[in-house]
Amino acid sequence: MLGPTSRTASISPDVNDPGFRNVSFDELVACYTECVRGLVDGGVDLLMVETVFDTLNCKAALFAIDDYLGRHGLHVPVMVSGTITDASGRTLSGQTTEAFWNSISHARPFSVGLNCALGAKDLRPVH
Repeated sequence: MLGPTSRTASISPDVNDPGFRNVSFDELVACYTECVRGLVDGGVDLLMVETVFDTLNCKAALFAIDDYLGRHGLHVPVMVSGTITDASGRTLSGQTTEAFWNSISHARPFSVGLNCALGAKDLRPVH
């Protein structure tokens, strides 16, 4: 599994500086590439990008996966597990589930789902 990291590429960690980011897309790609290499070297049959609260982080992970597998002539199925953070049915970075799908569908994941961050009852209406 490729987790979300402790950084978000879309939201400033400083409320006084909304344009500030404490991580770049390239830094995330480098981190995810290292994770992909370790998982593939360890013999995984499937890669899962999980706890996606920031779509830009997910896109960095998907880019790293595609780049690494492409450079090594490998195919490993990819799953994505998004996180809806409130009853509005949006990710932390504000996307609806439809917008999230449209942002990542180019990667042709094997599956895309939502985790249980809200609990089953509150997640049920989100689709």
